[in-house]
Amino acid sequence: MKPITKLMESFIFFVALSILFLRSFTLSLDSITDKNALISFKNSITSDPYAILSTNWSQNNTSVCNWIGVSFGLKHHRVTSLNLSSYDLAGTISPHLGNLSLLRYLDINSNNFSGFLPFELSKLRHLKVMNVGANSFTGEIPTWLGSLPRLEKLYLYKNTFLGKIPEEIGNLSQLEVLSIPDSSLTGNIPSSVFNISSLKFMDLSNNSLSGNIPSDMCDSLPNIEVLSLWTNQLSGEIPPDIWKCTYLQDLELSVNHFNGKIPSEIGSSSILRKLYLGFNNFRGMIPEEIGNLSQLETLSITASSLTGNIPSSVFNISSLKFIDLSNNSLSGNIPPNIWKCTHLEILALSDNNLSGNIPFEMGNMSMLKELYLDGNNFQEIAI
Repeated sequence: MKPITKLMESFIFFVALSILFLRSFTLSLDSITDKNALISFKNSITSDPYAILSTNWSQNNTSVCNWIGVSFGLKHHRVTSLNLSSYDLAGTISPHLGNLSLLRYLDINSNNFSGFLPFELSKLRHLKVMNVGANSFTGEIPTWLGSLPRLEKLYLYKNTFLGKIPEEIGNLSQLEVLSIPDSSLTGNIPSSVFNISSLKFMDLSNNSLSGNIPSDMCDSLPNIEVLSLWTNQLSGEIPPDIWKCTYLQDLELSVNHFNGKIPSEIGSSSILRKLYLGFNNFRGMIPEEIGNLSQLETLSITASSLTGNIPSSVFNISSLKFIDLSNNSLSGNIPPNIWKCTHLEILALSDNNLSGNIPFEMGNMSMLKELYLDGNNFQEIAI
């Protein structure tokens, strides 16, 4: 039996050695694939003003780990991060970049890349962060972005994309950040985007987007913290259920075509810090309930057809630093409790129908740096 036992031990040793060799060979092959992908990326660069890639990314330098902007994973010895932001690189994106199959972080923002985002990038199934903002990419936003199952942060801002936001973006079930401002987008915001329950930050500002905000938005976006949609062509009313977005800190809806009344329910957004609603087509008054926003720092509702008095409750918000209610049709007096805004730095109430005396108490507002009251019917400073 002993020869058989020795034979079995030799066989097991041979199998284990073979597996180890094959694994080592596969890792080596994958590392070569990663290196070739990066060299193809480098070869697609037409301008490298700081000689970052031309001097550092050398084929003679066998260790890709030492290349600027490249990070390796310790477990598989594969490229996991590529960060080449703000190097003024120009050129197109090589499709071979899609062969970096374990890439988790891709950041090439603030360069001069142009052309299309290649379909081959859809193979980056482990990608968590993609930042291609502040370049000159063209064409439509690719639908294949919706097939990156682990994507958490997507930055496409300041490019020259054409057309609409693809419905497929709504497939990104782990997405937390969606940033596509300043990108010439048109059409409605897809309803699927408002169904990404993991989303915390959405910035689609300064485009030409139209349509409404869904009335049940906060049921589907329970974790949203920042909603920035200013300077678009959005219309309809602000959803009364906006208070259900209990984590909302920054709401920016200025320069659109929103109408109706500012919902009083907005006063229940307990941790709201910034509220921008200016340059819309509202009717009616500033709701008294805004005075319940105890953490509010910025209140801007300029040029929005508001009428009635300024609620005294607004000036009970001691955290306020900036108030702009100019260019409306507000009337009545400046509430005397304005002095309670102890941190107020800028107050703009110009071009309204305000009257009466300018409160003497304003003289006690030591943090106030800028005061705009022109274009009203004030009589004198109260003594």
